[in-house]
Amino acid sequence: MTACELVFRTAEVARIAEVSLRQLQIWEEKKVAVASRRGRVRIYDTTQALFVVVCAELRRRGLSFQRLKRVAAELRRILVDHRLAEIAGHRHVFLLTDGRRVHFADSPNKTCELVSNLFRPCICVNVSDCLQRIQNAALTENLRESCSATRSASE
Repeated sequence: MTACELVFRTAEVARIAEVSLRQLQIWEEKKVAVASRRGRVRIYDTTQALFVVVCAELRRRGLSFQRLKRVAAELRRILVDHRLAEIAGHRHVFLLTDGRRVHFADSPNKTCELVSNLFRPCICVNVSDCLQRIQNAALTENLRESCSATRSASE
């Protein structure tokens, strides 16, 4: 299963992003992070999950909810435009924001150049690390499922 095919339930995304289920519910109510739905169940594809993890990192690093809400659409567009395969192919992919604009950098040099040209304090998130957390969680979940299937078959 490739990264683009993965889907996660709300509890899994909350665990990966290290936020509460209530926090995800608030973000959905405020139209910041919106999940897809299958019936009554909220599900997140990998891009949506990555968006939630990046938002959680930005909040942990001090970006206010109001500023997060202001840049959410631009952040979502950047994550979609730069595709997961492209992000996964780079070791260092960063998002920088001052709460007004979001900047994408796919190399340490570009990151340094962006930081030196910004005149406001900015917050930097390593998107590659966020995507790696999602992929590790998916692998862990697949291992758990295969182990429980193996145990069930042997009993």
